[in-house]
Amino acid sequence: MGFRDFKRSDRVAAQMRRTMATAIHQNLPDEDTSFITISDVEVTRDLSVATIFINTLDPSQEKLALQTLRLNAKALRKVMSQEMNMRKVPELRFKYDASLEYGQKLEYLIQKARATDPNLPDDEE
Repeated sequence: MGFRDFKRSDRVAAQMRRTMATAIHQNLPDEDTSFITISDVEVTRDLSVATIFINTLDPSQEKLALQTLRLNAKALRKVMSQEMNMRKVPELRFKYDASLEYGQKLEYLIQKARATDPNLPDDEE
């Protein structure tokens, strides 16, 4: 699979993910953003909207992280326009990515079920 096999929106999303991760930590000096990580970026096919999925070290910081990013979206978009070679930078939307917590919860439930049911096979892979 070569570079051309990916859709343009996929390439833009990958570039935005790298650029946004740096931009958040380097261009918001008045904010504590050390606990925010970018887990994924999805860009609409027409490149008009970018949804940036974030995680935090502590799930209780979700609201603070989203509030900080939304308040600084205009500044981040400006950084993106300077860093990326695009005529128009997509509108930035931020969402919390709960997949990590969901995965941990599922793992806990599986382990709990195995501990309480002797008929379930052990996880020996």
